[in-house]
Amino acid sequence: MKRLTAMLLTLALVFSLLAVPVAQAATYATATVKGGWLRLRAEPSYWAETISAYYTGTNVTILGGSGQWYHVSTPDGKTGYMHSDYLTITGSITGGQLDENTQAYVTSKNGKSVRLRTGPSTSYSTIASYAVGTPVTILISGDDWCKVRINGRTGYMMTEFITTSGVTAPDAGVTVNVAYVTSKNGLSVNLRSGASKIYSAIASYPVGTQVTVLEWGKTWSRIRVNNTTGYMMTEFLTTSAPSVITSVVLSDSSVWPGDTIYATVVPSGASVTYEWLNDQGTRLGTGSSYKVQNSDSGRRIRVRVSGASGATGTAVSGWATVQGSSYVTPGYTLTGVTISDTTPTVGQTITATLKPAGATANISWFRDDGVFVGSGSTYLVRSTDEGRRLYAWAEGTGSTSGSATSSYTSAVAAATATKVTLRSVTISDTTPTVGQTLTAELSPSGATANITWYRANGSIAGYGNAYTVQQGDLGSSLYVYATGTGNTTGSAVSSVTGKVTGGTSSQSYRINKATLSDTTPSVGQTIYVTVDPAGATALITWYRDDDVILGYGASYTVTSADAGHEMYVWVEGYGDTTGSCTSAITAPVTGGVATSTDFGW
Repeated sequence: MKRLTAMLLTLALVFSLLAVPVAQAATYATATVKGGWLRLRAEPSYWAETISAYYTGTNVTILGGSGQWYHVSTPDGKTGYMHSDYLTITGSITGGQLDENTQAYVTSKNGKSVRLRTGPSTSYSTIASYAVGTPVTILISGDDWCKVRINGRTGYMMTEFITTSGVTAPDAGVTVNVAYVTSKNGLSVNLRSGASKIYSAIASYPVGTQVTVLEWGKTWSRIRVNNTTGYMMTEFLTTSAPSVITSVVLSDSSVWPGDTIYATVVPSGASVTYEWLNDQGTRLGTGSSYKVQNSDSGRRIRVRVSGASGATGTAVSGWATVQGSSYVTPGYTLTGVTISDTTPTVGQTITATLKPAGATANISWFRDDGVFVGSGSTYLVRSTDEGRRLYAWAEGTGSTSGSATSSYTSAVAAATATKVTLRSVTISDTTPTVGQTLTAELSPSGATANITWYRANGSIAGYGNAYTVQQGDLGSSLYVYATGTGNTTGSAVSSVTGKVTGGTSSQSYRINKATLSDTTPSVGQTIYVTVDPAGATALITWYRDDDVILGYGASYTVTSADAGHEMYVWVEGYGDTTGSCTSAITAPVTGGVATSTDFGW
C-alpha cells in the first residue's frame, strides 16, 4: 500500500511539472504569419542566421519582443525571432508585456518628459519629448522598446516609460486649444525649435499674444503662432484672455502740495505698472498714487500705465495742475514728426525731426505690424525690420504739448552688399597644351568679373572663366584680363603663360577680313577688331589718317587727340597664318575738340 501511494505521488509530481509550460504559454499572445514565406532567425536582425521558414497562416506564440522583432515559438517546437511587420496579433499579451493597439500613458519616476525616437535605441534621433500623462497608442510592444503613436506622430519609446495605469500629473487630461502668452515681468517670451532652452529661439512674442496649443505639457508645450510652430515653456502660457488697458483717470485735475492723487485704471483690476511724470518729462514716482511735493508747485502732473502679468496696452491720463506761483504755460504745440529717410535699409540709422523747431517730445518707433522697436530721436534699423514699414510717434514733453505721428517709410530693404576690390587673376596652368581647358581664378574669393583671354600678340582668344586651348594658339603665350562686375570693383591682368604646345603645325590659315566693333567711334570708347578666320594669328596695327600709328593689339581706346580723324586697322598674318588685309575706315571721331589739321590749316 505504501509503495502504491508513493508511485501515485511521483506520477502527480511529474504531471504537475509537465503542466507548467502549458500554463505559462497561455499567458503569452499568439500571432499568425502574413505576407508569404517568413524566416525564423536566430537573432533580432535581418543579418542573423535563418533557422527555418513558415508560410502565411502559420500560428506562432509570442514569447517576448526586441524593437521591431518578436521572440516566438513555432508549431514544430523551434524558437527564434520574426519581424513584427509580417505577424498579425491574434491573442492578448500578459506576463509583463503591453497589449497591442491599446491606450497607455507616458510615465517617469522623476516627472520629466520622455523622448520619442525614430528607432528602438537611444542612438536614434529624437522626434519630440512628451510630458508625464500624455496619452499614447501602442502599435508594437516589446521588452525594451515599444512602437507607439502620439498625436499623429509614430516612433519608439522605452517600455519602462509607458503604463496603462492612470497617471497623476498636474497637466494629465488637460485639453487646451487656445492660450495666451504671459510673463511676470511683462517681457516677451521666446518660442524655441525644441522642448528645451538649449534649442534656438525661433521668435519672441509679447504678453497677450494668442496661440494655438498643439500639445500641452507639464514643462513645455508645443504651440503655433500664426504659421510658426515651436515650443514654449508652459509657465508662460495662460488660458485666461489678457486684459487690454483702455484708459486711466486721475482723482483730481487741480491739486496742492501735500495732496495725494489716485489713478483709476480701466478695466478695473487689470495688472499694470505706473509712471508719474511732470510737464518737463521728469519721472516723479511709481505706484497707483502720488503725493504732491512742494517742488511740483506751478507744474502739471499725469500718470502713464502699461499692462503687466498678462494685461496688455498702455494709457496716459489727463493733466493735474499743481497750484502755486510758478505755473509754466507750454510754449509749443507739436504739429508733426518726420523721418530723415523714407527708404531705409538694414543697418542704417534714421532720425526723427519734430515740428515746430524747439519742440521737445518722447519719441517711440513702431513697425507697421504694431510692434514697438525702440525709443529716442534716432533708430538703428535691424534685420528683423526687413520687409516692414516703420513710423515714429512723438508725445510732447516739457513746454511742448500735443502728439504727432510720422508717415510710414517704404518697406525696409536688405543691407547693401559690401564692395569687393579685385586684387588679382591667375591661370590654372602656365604650361598649356592644345585641347587643354584652362580656368581663371579671381582673388579675393567671391569676387566677380568679366574675363577676356588674350594671345601674346594682343588678339582675343575667348571669354569667360574657362577657355579650351585651340590649334590656332600653338606657339603663342596666353594671358587673362579681368574687369570687376556687380559688387566687385577694379581690374587685374594675369601673368603670361608659356608658349602653347602639343598641337600640330600642319593647319594653316589665310586672313580674309578684319572687322571693327564700331565704325562711328567717339572719344573714350574702346574699339575691338575681329580677324577672320577664327584661329588665325596676326600682327594688328591701328592707324589714324594713314600716317599716324596709334597702337598695336586687338583693341584701342579712342583719345581726345583722335577727335575729327578717321581710323582703320591693318592686319598681317604670322606663324601658321598668311595674308593681310585692311579694315573698313571709320567715320571721323566725335566727342572731342578737332585739331587744326582737320581744317587744312
